[in-house]
Amino acid sequence: MKEAAKKSSLGLISMAILGMSCSAFGAGEVPASAATMPVPATAAREDHVKDIARQELSNRRQSLMKEAVVANDEIVHAIFFLEKKDTRQAYTMLTKADGQLNILLARDPNLKLAPIDVRANVLDLEISSDKIHNAVGDAKSELDNGHIQAARVLLAPLVSEMHIDTDFLPLGIYPNAIKQASREIQASRLDEAESTLADALSSIITSQEVIPLPPLKAEGDVLKAQQLLNKDKVNNKSKVLSLLDSADRHLAESEALGYGKYQTIRNEIASIKTRVKGGEAKPDLFERIKGLFREIMHEKKG
Repeated sequence: MKEAAKKSSLGLISMAILGMSCSAFGAGEVPASAATMPVPATAAREDHVKDIARQELSNRRQSLMKEAVVANDEIVHAIFFLEKKDTRQAYTMLTKADGQLNILLARDPNLKLAPIDVRANVLDLEISSDKIHNAVGDAKSELDNGHIQAARVLLAPLVSEMHIDTDFLPLGIYPNAIKQASREIQASRLDEAESTLADALSSIITSQEVIPLPPLKAEGDVLKAQQLLNKDKVNNKSKVLSLLDSADRHLAESEALGYGKYQTIRNEIASIKTRVKGGEAKPDLFERIKGLFREIMHEKKG
């Protein structure tokens, strides 16, 4: 197909390189990235992205509510026992779940949503801003010709972002569902009890935060450049300049993908490059740009 040919010609790498899940009891490991863009310090940049993912998960893990996590697990177990017609174990599981939620609500009677799980998934794209613009132009042409689905295929891979998904247990639904299912078990209406609990599970609410990756990659390049410059200003100059070029490309990519405008940071990169070339690399050379990257993350969270 014409559309498929266009898509493959972009040379996109759009993959899930992180599959991290975090409950109240632990976090998963992060596999290595499949990205292979030929720029210096790729590993350091990917490590920076993974470090950010781990930190974001760690921060959110602190807010997970153990009682709600346990209660949800007990309901899953109750359904398992109902399928096996083990009413005694199913009823026991529901009693435990009800007790956990009572503890939670006694601590905060007004609590509506209890976070029970958090996951991070990264969709990584390695492509030049020129190719992004070309893909967008092709998509616009398809739209102009009324080919909506063809345009969608062209635009779908144009993402480079981290998804932080948090699951919330709705406390306005779960306690009542537990009580209803318990009554249904006592009345030997096992199919109804199983359906009641399945409906409760389906009511879990998931919220998603999207964090663009290119600025994180740019920040990783800048931090690596600072390390190399501090280590050896003379012998590492070319590597530092290459890393700064890479950081600017990532910001251009982010702009092309529509994640934001980064002219202030790009101007600061140009300023740093000029001073590095002129041998004016002072100890505080990177302090302002590091603050600008922190502002990006703060704005995203805000």
